[in-house]
Amino acid sequence: MKTSKYSDGQIIGILKQAEAGTPVPELCREHGMSSATFYKWRAKYGGMDASLMARLKEFEDKNQRLMKSMPNSDSSTKSFMKPCKKVVKSSRLQEVALNAVEQTGASIRLACDAAGISETCYRYSPKLSDNIAQIADWLIRLMHNQKNWGFGLCYLFLRNMKGFD
Repeated sequence: MKTSKYSDGQIIGILKQAEAGTPVPELCREHGMSSATFYKWRAKYGGMDASLMARLKEFEDKNQRLMKSMPNSDSSTKSFMKPCKKVVKSSRLQEVALNAVEQTGASIRLACDAAGISETCYRYSPKLSDNIAQIADWLIRLMHNQKNWGFGLCYLFLRNMKGFD
């Protein structure tokens, strides 16, 4: 991470000058910084003194160290999730969650959170129609006979006129 060319004391001094009434554009010109930097500092350090600022930096450093060590730790939500390629289909994510529940005994909620799906998706079971071949045959015939119909019209025709669900 890039370090600032301004020390903590300088940042606090600049913020105190702004609180005293010096216009922000003038401060930015004087110290050679952008106004975006000033407003970012004010949002982050506004109302702090040097000791609070040092303590904040200490907490940020500690947080960075913890975040770096996180992948090495054995987190309960990731212990059963093996690193694999990115899964896109919700049906595949459902399989991952089902396997996690069966193999590790994790709760459904934990498995769904780790897989990134809802519990509704976890419990979903598709209702396949017995007459798929018949529907496919009708779709092919409709495409040849009604060339200007899109999928929506074909779907509505088969559902409303032919009674397919």
